[in-house]
Amino acid sequence: MPRSSWGTKTKIDKNKWRIRWCEWDGLNRVRRSKTLYPCTSREADDELRRLWQLHHLPPNERVVPCPTFKQCWDEWYFPQLEKQLENGDMSRSTFVNYRSAWRSKVSPKWANVAMNKVRVEEYQRWLDKFTAAQAHVSHIIILNLVNCARLHDVDGISFIDAKYKMPREKKSTGDSGLEVYTVAEIDSILESLRGSRIEGVVILMAKGSCRVGEAVAAAVKDITFDEHNGRTYAVYDLYHQYSQNNSFEPLKTAESRRPIIIPPPWSLRLAEIAKQRTEDQELYICDKGTGMPMDRKRITGEWIGYYRDGTINLRYLTMTKLRNSWATAMLWKYGIPAQMVDKMMGHAAKNILGKHYDRPDKELFIETVDSAYFGN
Repeated sequence: MPRSSWGTKTKIDKNKWRIRWCEWDGLNRVRRSKTLYPCTSREADDELRRLWQLHHLPPNERVVPCPTFKQCWDEWYFPQLEKQLENGDMSRSTFVNYRSAWRSKVSPKWANVAMNKVRVEEYQRWLDKFTAAQAHVSHIIILNLVNCARLHDVDGISFIDAKYKMPREKKSTGDSGLEVYTVAEIDSILESLRGSRIEGVVILMAKGSCRVGEAVAAAVKDITFDEHNGRTYAVYDLYHQYSQNNSFEPLKTAESRRPIIIPPPWSLRLAEIAKQRTEDQELYICDKGTGMPMDRKRITGEWIGYYRDGTINLRYLTMTKLRNSWATAMLWKYGIPAQMVDKMMGHAAKNILGKHYDRPDKELFIETVDSAYFGN
């Protein structure tokens, strides 16, 4: 069948073409169009041929041409990301990170390359140009693109099966000491920040495992108090986070939803903070006075400022290290098993037991913390 009987191409401008075709959506024939730029006449023909193979032939007769990385991104993977974001299966920050990595790292190198034409040596050299974090997210994008293509019956993409050497983080040459705070240092920080606007956020991170966005999202109404063995525990019902864009978003993963348990005496201090916010008619633990949480950048700025002005007289670590410090203390000082610490941190389970059977509730979290801190 001639291509013109199924699809057409129209020249709009130099190196710019519009193609039109019809698809079967399961019920009706649906007209589609697409603008290609920059694009030659031959490339427009190739794209029509690919779409014809994909949408016109019966599945058992299809030989799906291998797309370029950009074609795979535009037609399959990016729409999938948008749907995940819309359904709440992906946080906006993850969506933005993936889109940014595509635009700045992946697309400049691979956009117009056919996915089955990548050489292993060239791909390794490309990874070597990045930092460990940049290489990690870029490689994830490529893995997901290849998986999308394979799910659409594209064969012959073999470069991804090689075992690549990922760049490593450069080790610090300075004498900065440990990468986490000790328990004594955490207690000193909390005492130094007593009465500050970010005190409650730091308590939730350093004594409860919260990520920054999770702690910032804490509303006064989300925090309740439970008695156990004569001691008062604060329980933060964590169900969303506050993003860098200063908006509420779903948590990082489904497993991130969990009760955050704060033991005494910090639970009692959190109760005082919550009471003060209520008296001031403020809604959030780190309310900026408008009924909304403080901006993430402002919180980070205040954290740095307390080191610069001497309020915190300790070695400086980023605010995110408070969560690392909590995990280290739980494992090594208080002896809580790693699988339980994973649950309390909201990590995605990696085995069958964790994925399908291990379902601790608030009471079990409190019992675990109580036993670790007080030996009961």
